[in-house]
Amino acid sequence: MVDLSGGSVGFYLVLGLVAGVLSASLGIGSGIIVVPALTLLAAFTQKQAQGIALTIMIPMAIMGALRYYLNPYIVINYWVVLILSVAVVGGANIGASLAAYFSNRTLQFGFSILLFIMGIRMFISAYKAAP
Repeated sequence: MVDLSGGSVGFYLVLGLVAGVLSASLGIGSGIIVVPALTLLAAFTQKQAQGIALTIMIPMAIMGALRYYLNPYIVINYWVVLILSVAVVGGANIGASLAAYFSNRTLQFGFSILLFIMGIRMFISAYKAAP
């Protein structure tokens, strides 16, 4: 039997659809949507939510990258992709190892602070750029 831990198939389908649309259209990682939703609405721990968010990025990133590749108006610098890919594999390995040493509460606190700071910085940047 499938354990849906704290949510229904419908909830997860809507969450996945919203995360996919926002991630591909705005260039955000699904973690910004999925991690809070899973921790606040589906009673997953921070570590579980982070693991799920990272795992669903695989199919989402493949589909998003394919759609961007097929768009003739978007030019992707594949040298930058290669360099970032090498670095991100190492960084993900270090980050996942570090996460094991922190409590769910500490990770959730750090995650929320990061979202808050990034949100404020982006708001200020967008406000300054407004015509």
